[in-house]
Amino acid sequence: MTIASVEAELMRQVQAEKRRWHEIAALLMRVEREALWRPESSSFSAWLQGMARRADLQESVFWRCLKAGRIYLELTGKEELAGEIAASAESLELADKIRRHAPRAIGDEVLGRTLDGELGRTELRQVWATYRGSAGDSTARGRLPDDPEERAAALELRHTAWEAQKRSPEARAELRRCELVSAFRAADWLGGFDQVRSETRLQGLDGRLSALLVVRRKAQQPERLEVHGLWTVVARPELVDFEFKAPLAVDYMWLALPSELSERALAVVPRMLGVLELTRQRTLQSVREAQRRASQAEGKLALLTHLLQRAYLWP
Repeated sequence: MTIASVEAELMRQVQAEKRRWHEIAALLMRVEREALWRPESSSFSAWLQGMARRADLQESVFWRCLKAGRIYLELTGKEELAGEIAASAESLELADKIRRHAPRAIGDEVLGRTLDGELGRTELRQVWATYRGSAGDSTARGRLPDDPEERAAALELRHTAWEAQKRSPEARAELRRCELVSAFRAADWLGGFDQVRSETRLQGLDGRLSALLVVRRKAQQPERLEVHGLWTVVARPELVDFEFKAPLAVDYMWLALPSELSERALAVVPRMLGVLELTRQRTLQSVREAQRRASQAEGKLALLTHLLQRAYLWP
């Protein structure tokens, strides 16, 4: 592929009605990797600047696509950008920042849900606001003063602002919800089992579930699979007029919540719904066991088929 053909395809992509950032990133990475810029420019950066001017775009648009492509390849272990990618370029940047500065459980959960297209820029910005201050001068806005006393004062001011951001209702709610889903997927609260698989890519399923667990209790009984579904609650108003609308294919439904909401939840949610409480160790413990629902065999088969095709990456 010549530099002229790459540039023509790049112009076509940036002018398309629906711009696909990963295809732009793939073209930019090819130019950089194969040094196709050499005949025309003194450096890759100079070539990219020229392309931005020709496309009447901010140079930062190209750099963002390129950075997101590198992040995606690093996080997924893939060798090239191919097929559909659910996450936007900005979402991948934010998820990567959170992964590097948040506790591992939170980072892994945010990363997985971002790659699956479940977390968008708004939610990720809220989570990043919580950890941004801890990233230090490499990511916080503005340069720190050189004077030691002024630098210490600036750092203290940033720390105070960071603590205030952590206490904002939006950031606290999203972080707590991530903790609940991550602890549910760990399945430590479930008791004895042989195998378990978690799923959070639940687009197309009814019931507004946060996650699913498919559980095999005993290897000797592979045909007996349990499906556990999760709802999350992080604030008291979410318990008002609580509705039990779960997919028929789910055997057990669970409600995960912070410990301070347990007493209220036990009083108002349906008895069939199990209640899981978040501990100080960020694990879940059962305060009320879920009752087995009369799931429909046909619906359960459809659900498991859906999950199997997802696991095989079939469209």
